Amino acid sequence: MFEESAEVKVKGLRILPKSPLLVYWDIAAIFGIMFEAVSVPIQLATYTRSSNLASAHGWVFSIHYAFDILFIIDMYLRMNAYAYTTFENGKSQTIVDIDLIRKNYFSSPWYPIDRIAVAPYDVLSFALGHHILFRIPKLIRVLHLPRTVSRLRTNLSICFERSMNEKLSSIIKMFLCSILIIVWSSAGWNALRLKDSGHKSVYWALTTLTTVGYGDLTPKNARETIYAIFIGAVGATFTAGIIANVTSFFHDTDVSEDNIDHKMNCVIKFMENHSRPLEQVKRIREYFEYIEREQRGISEDKILHKALPDHLKSEVLMHITHAMVSKCPHFSNRELGFQRQLMTSLEQRFFSSRSMIITPSLPSDGMYFIKKGTVDLLSETKMGESIPFRRLGVDDYFSEDSLTDHWDCNPYLAVSVTDSELWYLNRFVFYRLVENFLDEGAQLSKLEPIKKANTHSRHDTTVTHGNSGGNSVFFIHPDNYFIQCWFGLILTITIYTMMTIPFRYAFMENHEITTIWLLLDYFGDFILFLDLLIRSFFLAYYDDSHLVTEKERIWRHYYESGKMKWHIASLIPIEVSALYQPILCPMWKLQVWSLFRMNKLFRLLEIPALVTSVESSLAKLGVRVPKNAIRVGKVIAVIVFSAHFIACLFFAIASYNQYHTTEGSHTNWAYMNGLFSKPLLCPDQHPDTRDLTRRYIASLYWSIATLTTVGYGDITAHQDSVIEILFASFVLIIGTATYTLVIALLDDIVSQLDVTSSLYKTKADKVHAYCEMEALPDTLKSKIHAYYDNLWQRQLGVSGNKILSFFPDYYRKEMIIDIIRPYLRNTLFLKDCSANFIAHIVNCISYELYLPGDTLFHEGERCNSLILLYKGKVHLLNSKGVKFKTVDNGVLGETSFFCFEPHLCSAKAVDTCQTFCLSASDFVSCLRENKMTEQFKEYLFKNTTQILILKESVLKMIRNLKSSKMKKMAVEEKSKIPKGVILPDTLSRCSWDAMLLLQTAFLAFIIPYQISFMSHDTALSLFLIDVNIDLFFLLDIYAKLNKFAVIKDGSLLSSPKDFRAIYLKSSFKGDLICAAPVSFVAFCSGVQDTRYGLLRITQLIRIRHFGKYLNSCAITLNSRTSLSISTEKLRIIQIFIIMLFLCHWFACIFHLIGKMSKEQGWIIADESNNSSSGERYLRSFYWSLYTVTTIGYGSIPIHTNLERIFAMVVMIGGAVVCDAGITAILTSIIHNRDQQSGENSRRIQCTNKYMSTCGVSEDTQIRLLDYYRYDDTELGNINENEILADLPSALREEVIRHFCYDALRRSELVNDFSDGAVGSLVKMMEPYLAIPNENLSVINEDCDNMFVLKRGQVKCIDSSGYENFLPLGTLIGHIATSSTHALVGFPSKVLEINVLNGQGFRTKYINPYIIFTLGSTSVRSSVKKNNNWREQILIKTASKEVKKIFVTVRSWKNGQQHDTIGSSEVQMNMDSTENSFKVVIRDTTGKSAGIISLSLIFRNMRRHEVLDTHERTAVALEYCHLYCLSRCKFEELKRYFELSNSDSNLNRLLYHSTGQPLHKADVNANFNDLCEEKHRACNIDHSKTDNNQSSNFIAEGGNHFPITPMLKDDEIPRRSRLHSLKIVPKYDDGDPEAGVRMTRNYSYY
Repeated sequence: MFEESAEVKVKGLRILPKSPLLVYWDIAAIFGIMFEAVSVPIQLATYTRSSNLASAHGWVFSIHYAFDILFIIDMYLRMNAYAYTTFENGKSQTIVDIDLIRKNYFSSPWYPIDRIAVAPYDVLSFALGHHILFRIPKLIRVLHLPRTVSRLRTNLSICFERSMNEKLSSIIKMFLCSILIIVWSSAGWNALRLKDSGHKSVYWALTTLTTVGYGDLTPKNARETIYAIFIGAVGATFTAGIIANVTSFFHDTDVSEDNIDHKMNCVIKFMENHSRPLEQVKRIREYFEYIEREQRGISEDKILHKALPDHLKSEVLMHITHAMVSKCPHFSNRELGFQRQLMTSLEQRFFSSRSMIITPSLPSDGMYFIKKGTVDLLSETKMGESIPFRRLGVDDYFSEDSLTDHWDCNPYLAVSVTDSELWYLNRFVFYRLVENFLDEGAQLSKLEPIKKANTHSRHDTTVTHGNSGGNSVFFIHPDNYFIQCWFGLILTITIYTMMTIPFRYAFMENHEITTIWLLLDYFGDFILFLDLLIRSFFLAYYDDSHLVTEKERIWRHYYESGKMKWHIASLIPIEVSALYQPILCPMWKLQVWSLFRMNKLFRLLEIPALVTSVESSLAKLGVRVPKNAIRVGKVIAVIVFSAHFIACLFFAIASYNQYHTTEGSHTNWAYMNGLFSKPLLCPDQHPDTRDLTRRYIASLYWSIATLTTVGYGDITAHQDSVIEILFASFVLIIGTATYTLVIALLDDIVSQLDVTSSLYKTKADKVHAYCEMEALPDTLKSKIHAYYDNLWQRQLGVSGNKILSFFPDYYRKEMIIDIIRPYLRNTLFLKDCSANFIAHIVNCISYELYLPGDTLFHEGERCNSLILLYKGKVHLLNSKGVKFKTVDNGVLGETSFFCFEPHLCSAKAVDTCQTFCLSASDFVSCLRENKMTEQFKEYLFKNTTQILILKESVLKMIRNLKSSKMKKMAVEEKSKIPKGVILPDTLSRCSWDAMLLLQTAFLAFIIPYQISFMSHDTALSLFLIDVNIDLFFLLDIYAKLNKFAVIKDGSLLSSPKDFRAIYLKSSFKGDLICAAPVSFVAFCSGVQDTRYGLLRITQLIRIRHFGKYLNSCAITLNSRTSLSISTEKLRIIQIFIIMLFLCHWFACIFHLIGKMSKEQGWIIADESNNSSSGERYLRSFYWSLYTVTTIGYGSIPIHTNLERIFAMVVMIGGAVVCDAGITAILTSIIHNRDQQSGENSRRIQCTNKYMSTCGVSEDTQIRLLDYYRYDDTELGNINENEILADLPSALREEVIRHFCYDALRRSELVNDFSDGAVGSLVKMMEPYLAIPNENLSVINEDCDNMFVLKRGQVKCIDSSGYENFLPLGTLIGHIATSSTHALVGFPSKVLEINVLNGQGFRTKYINPYIIFTLGSTSVRSSVKKNNNWREQILIKTASKEVKKIFVTVRSWKNGQQHDTIGSSEVQMNMDSTENSFKVVIRDTTGKSAGIISLSLIFRNMRRHEVLDTHERTAVALEYCHLYCLSRCKFEELKRYFELSNSDSNLNRLLYHSTGQPLHKADVNANFNDLCEEKHRACNIDHSKTDNNQSSNFIAEGGNHFPITPMLKDDEIPRRSRLHSLKIVPKYDDGDPEAGVRMTRNYSYY
């Protein structure tokens, strides 16, 4: 917030920024600009038509001069009086100095325009004449119009504190601009067409600008044609601009993970995939629908915790929860600070109707407050039935006892009667709150007996129904089933009224009022009257979550809502006037009756609310119609209802004109189209049903053609009827607005439909780009792509943990417990824990998905997770990769997890495995929060025998493996592909899919064509093609049953038995129907006309596979050719194909209607009856295309009712599906593509604004903006942390292992580590981006991290000042160099490498460089960007002799992984002082890639080269990508390893639970007894135990373990304490035959 400056001292005339005069002045300026911009073109057209341009008189010009004076004054005030506000150094300052005011005005965009517009050009007209021409320069002031509206918006906010939102401001600008464009266009046409009146000019301008283009008014000469072309181009742009702006208003779809529909779809897919009960799926669906319905999909929790600052969040939470907490006697009289923290600690929860809140299986661990809804408390009888004994309402509470008592079994149950909003107080949150307010906690503990008594009295009350107070004896609940049905009845009556009254008024001339009309009308009036009474006195409502039932308040609420006014107005019986005036010619009795009942249409205002109410009622009743289908239905309904109204009015105008016409001069559209054959008389015979149908269809046809902007022009307003022209102009405006609204709504629908797939495709594209950028191995890339394919099939592309976060906590907890309960019953320790502790554990459980071949954990890694495998199989392997056991649906890492020990074996997934994991840190936290640490200690000691037996059984199983058996099992198991089976990604399979695509497209074309156009014998060539297609589809069925392997859930199914079963369950039946040889049967039976095509219509079922075939072809082109078909390109191709198919099908149906017509159809009218089938098809397709695309040439005449009805269907379908739908889809694609660039631009703009406001140094600004440029352009906004976090743990570890494992393994730092230990280090590595000139390490300065260089240039400088470049994969940091120094000491020798020349390298290897490796030390040369290869490189080493070095040549790629050109090994001759070599660099195939000339000298180190420290300075020369490991994590891992060698489970437990050094005083008093019990259980001799150990040792199990100090919490970053730290201890020698290294304290499960 900016701080306001002190009070402003004003000298002279100054208008301050808060002056109300500014608002009125802006309004006057807008009127002045609009008057000038409208009147000048009109006058110019008028004077041009009259050939009189000299007049400078008249009242219009007087107004012109008045506004000229106004603008002169405005310019003067802006130069001398308008103060303005500026912001400097965080303070606002009002500028009143006249010099600064003028400087600000002269530099503004207002001044140049004002200077041109204010010049008195009119003076010249008195001498030269043509006055109106000199007003044209004034029109430049129109450029001020958008700025003036924006300024008005700002001034309204500042001066009157009234906000005009951006949407309203844009609507005003569009409205004003639309008026100007229409006026200018019509004025120009009016000036060119001297014979046309003004209203015709407006009509022409509207038909052109809205792209309707009836064609009844067309250019007659070259000037008019050129002008029409120009206005047509302007109109297309104008319409597109309006559509774009309106679309932006309605495009509020949240294309992110927070989208409520996306969440619901993913959650339901997840639950269905995990076979959850239908009741659970129904409840979670109802929850999301409630959020969508009641909160419009907005996450209140996200707004409170992310969008609001802390102080505002607290205020909002207190406002929401204050009433509930203050009415609870336990907290109402507490300290204010205690109450405040209590209110802000509550958690919002929603429960749909009839949902269980407190269940029998899950003990409650907190207290509930009721904010909205009704809750029943239930007691269970001996028979197992649940009986309600108490009904609670708003501001009530329950389960308060669970705050102080740990419920192992719920004393009662709770169920929501209605949709309910509850606020929940967690027990552990309450504990922490009491710890901060000890006095309040003491008082609460004193109230505990009273609280229990109160609880008892509250809960023993029986359930009461009905009203609980107030004056109302009877009321109707707003959620009552009756009122839901009632609103549906009201909606039906309203629609009946809306359709019948305009229809009767317009079309039913000379009809009498019949009894049936009276009964229907007055039955509706009676129902509406009852509705008025119900809403006035009996319909209860919610006021801030409180149900209001008092009659007085109900009436007041209904009156203040504004609905009562039009409800009463709609009930006034105005039709009684028809008794006194039953006839108003040309309207007969029924028409007059309908006219006087027009006030019933006031009820239309309530249709949106009624539709929403009916949707909600259907959802509550379990009738679920897809939301987007409803929205599309609403769009079509808006078009149809609007068209109905307009059609009725259009025909009513024609009837009026026909009645008042004279013989021979019929000036109405209906007569011109043959709907009237004689003058309209009153009275006369009423028209028959046939004439009535023709008239209504023709009117509706014109209306829909206009609303959808098709505008055929075969039916148009009569040119001599002013009223018809004006009405048509009005409809053109309404039609454009409606069409724009349709496109906007469809764009929102399309965006909503595509949220999940768009998010997945965006993520998949980023992952693919990341894999390519990092040049990951093909096998790893294939695994990653397979994982995401599997993820899309199973969970719509969202990771399991992300989906679990979509669940409400209480639903997630219930679901996970149901899934893992069978496994918990057999798990150590957890099987004996209370249900309350299990519920707490479940909150910490995560979900992991493993694909076949993924490694769950490696031998020797730290066991940091308890893995509950509930789907899939896992092989357990020893250190040699030999399988010794297969686990199917069990618990992995059980004993190692609870004993805090490393894994003894490895685990690899056999098939797709789904697991739930509990981390050790979360488990220890749960122990601590539930005060169960002591209980866990006792459990470990009491069950030591069981644990040791489990471990020993595994070790024995591994030791007993025979060598012959080991060799047999160690052979890698490869899935054998049966002979003849074709894999999915082979070229033959891709070609087969391409053939299926082409033949399916041919079927989609030829079958409708045969039905519509085939009228003679089938050609033999066409029959042979059909037979070949049938045979091909039969072969396809055979291949899918016997030859085509499939990928299912990420697994390749190559066994015919497996993929046959899948095919039989999926699409076999439909394919079999399609492959039926109907063409052969029909041809042989002589059926060779239209019936031939009808018999083949079942084969169109194949079209459902078209999208799959198209995707397969796109994938093939991407993988096997240089073409790249992106997701956006594929969608555009799909749109184009869909439009072509629709046009083709519509053309065939249109021709069939014309061919079967008994009247004079379009074929005869178009004179195409003697044309060939091909020519008629071309004409049909031409009509279909210009109708679907809403071009509407109208060159093909339409006469019959059936043709017009079908044309209306095609218009609506084309407008909704093709024209508006394609526009919406393309808009969505462009929006998604531009979203990232918009975010990037906004990020830069906000950063610039922030840094300039805060006075950040220019150097810092440049560096930060350079980083944004690098992120946007070089990285493509790919965030490696996000990519890795989204991968499953196995793939994430494999990616990091690819870059870091070899670097760590080569380092002396981990010489004593096993492979599993190094793998544990790899798991802790995190991505790190170093900016240019960043110091990664500095000599004589602390270095808390070590890095592995993955990409970029890093320069290393040792203490002697020597510089060299580090190759990729180098370990950087003092912790790494110190280990080398400790092992080998300081270097004393130097290997001097002189690069002399390089030759023979192919031109495709751009920017090569050389890596020289000596032992564990690697250095690289500079990048060779030209032919100069000369360079000297030094390698300092402590080795006394060098026998060989390795030379690798790589190609530098900026910002990407480097390609390896080749490598070689150089043998050195130690007897020679200098070795010269020509090293042949060979690629992976052994071929020569080039030759490097080297000179090698191995010598003693010179004085200036001697090092005085092992430390080095490492500087990033550009943006460098590394992996980082902190020293704290490394030290903590070493400490873990030391403890894992100990037999003391207690020692390890205390370390994990406290992180503090363990002393003798920390040991429990019963520790010795527990130890003795353990020793007795293990049959260990106690006599050798030394009882006089120092306090720094613990004696346990006959061994003595030193207690070394550990890092304290403040020494370890919080993030480090929470991460898994895995390292493997030194192993004792195991069975030499098995080759297994082991210790006796390890377990595998």
